[in-house]
Amino acid sequence: MALRVEVVSRSGAGSWLGQAERVSVPLVGGEMGVLPGRAPVLALLGSGKVRIVPIGAAEVVLAVNGGFCSVDHDVVTVAADLSGEEAESAAAIGVDQMLAEAEGLMPAGDGYED
Repeated sequence: MALRVEVVSRSGAGSWLGQAERVSVPLVGGEMGVLPGRAPVLALLGSGKVRIVPIGAAEVVLAVNGGFCSVDHDVVTVAADLSGEEAESAAAIGVDQMLAEAEGLMPAGDGYED
């Protein structure tokens, strides 16, 4: 029995799709391991590394930051806010600093009228 695993992000960076023996996912409150036959779960992603052990291949490690993870009928979906190099950059400089820099690049005013 195998898991069908899909890791996606809004930008498409750090995506992965395939069959795996097991997966480890960083959650807000700790790390969750997933093996075939696991009970369904929906959880919030934290910041860290998704570790995927594909069938007959070397471990795949993807950085993620924020989002959610769904497990249902041996299908694991990791929908990350940031993944790959984006998540590594956010972890290196800190998400708060990254958001402050992004806000500084936005034009003045929000475009909405009260």
